[in-house]
Amino acid sequence: MARPYVITIASEKGGVGKTTLATNLAIYLKGLAEDLPVTLFSFDNHFTIDQMFQLGKQPGKGHIGQIFSGTTPRELVVAGQYGVQFIPSCRQLFDQQRHLPGIDRLAEILSHSQLGGLVIIDTSPVLDLYTRNAIHAADRVIVPIKDAASLENCRNLADFLKQQERPRSILRLLPCLIDTRIHFNGPFRNSYQLLKAYAINRGYRCFEGFIAKSPKVESLSTNPSGKIYPVITHGRGTDVHLQFMHLARQVYLDYLQQGPIRMNTVATDFYDREARLVRERRERHSRLHNGCLCCDRALPDKQVWPGAYYLESGNGQLAGYIEDDCFIDLIMQDCYGEQKGKDREESLRELLVETADRSYFLLQRTRLADDQSQIDFFRLDQSGEKLSGRSMQVKEKGRFNRQQSPRLRQLFGKLSPDETPDQPQLLLAKRIGGDPLRILEHQNYLEWQTIFSRVRVDLAAEKELPGQVLQVDQ
Repeated sequence: MARPYVITIASEKGGVGKTTLATNLAIYLKGLAEDLPVTLFSFDNHFTIDQMFQLGKQPGKGHIGQIFSGTTPRELVVAGQYGVQFIPSCRQLFDQQRHLPGIDRLAEILSHSQLGGLVIIDTSPVLDLYTRNAIHAADRVIVPIKDAASLENCRNLADFLKQQERPRSILRLLPCLIDTRIHFNGPFRNSYQLLKAYAINRGYRCFEGFIAKSPKVESLSTNPSGKIYPVITHGRGTDVHLQFMHLARQVYLDYLQQGPIRMNTVATDFYDREARLVRERRERHSRLHNGCLCCDRALPDKQVWPGAYYLESGNGQLAGYIEDDCFIDLIMQDCYGEQKGKDREESLRELLVETADRSYFLLQRTRLADDQSQIDFFRLDQSGEKLSGRSMQVKEKGRFNRQQSPRLRQLFGKLSPDETPDQPQLLLAKRIGGDPLRILEHQNYLEWQTIFSRVRVDLAAEKELPGQVLQVDQ
């Protein structure tokens, strides 16, 4: 599979020439190798890329904001001028930032995008989630610097790479907007030499050469026509043209020597993780009880059920499903069996049924003596916080009293006998509609484990009075 070599242009300081660098570098690289695919997009809130590369007046149907919502890069890419393909920009990009799943999503998307060649990413002057995604995905991060302040801001980029356990060497600094008219007395004769010396002294690597400040180049993006022109077509007589040619050769050689190392690594990690998740899901499936945990009746084979409760023990050794009616009957008879009056019983049943889809249900058994246990039943909200519940004492052996059925004792009897007797035994249940197996998918099961972990922490922290009975659901 063709994977791209990713170049991210990043700086936390505005006005250092990031977009000018990204757009012109793409064109010079394409001119250097005509057959090399070059793709460009921006996470900054402007449309410079669109204005420079758009063919005709019709914009693309998609935009860069859709890349995180399931639309593939190939569906978003449009052909542009100078042979460079680009993904149209998005004006509401920052409003969508809160929906980003993490800093590694862009890398995963690009690793199996089949774009190939070079991908150049322009970023905003903020180390936000978009910029972090772009840096996380990069083989090379080019940091334009024009003064001491922009050089100091490189520290945050380097710290981010360190947090991600990535080498600082992928950063490559490039002095930009250098005023060649300024000269100094002493060992550093101009701003370029001074900035490069400062950068090397701080442990950074730099490109050979710089991009000069040029009134001619500035006029290419600010002119009465309102158009944006590249240096290669309208600035050939300037030093900047030669400087971009020199920079493009260095970047191209990097690409030839290294190739898409980052994307290959991300793809390998992704497939390894997917294989691990498949193994874990199969292991969870293998633990499932064959029939209903309450009545042992065989469950339907079809993938969509009217409804059932998924139940799992605290040690994970017992897992399976209980039919809707079986679970509600169990709770009503074993936990609320002493409720008097048909109306009250029906109202409690209706409450349990009505709140089932947005609740968790916890059963806890604590041994009090050889022949007696306390069972606590709690209804929890979707974050795992207790809403209401009941406590009752049951006999472990012999006859039940008139209000109790043996099903609750039998349910706990399915737990492994190896559990420590003096430790409470836990069963957590949640109603699952539709596909009953979806709760065993990675993200859903991770949420389940999070709730179970919170329940354990809360139970360990509580010091309820012996024999305390929680209020009945009203």
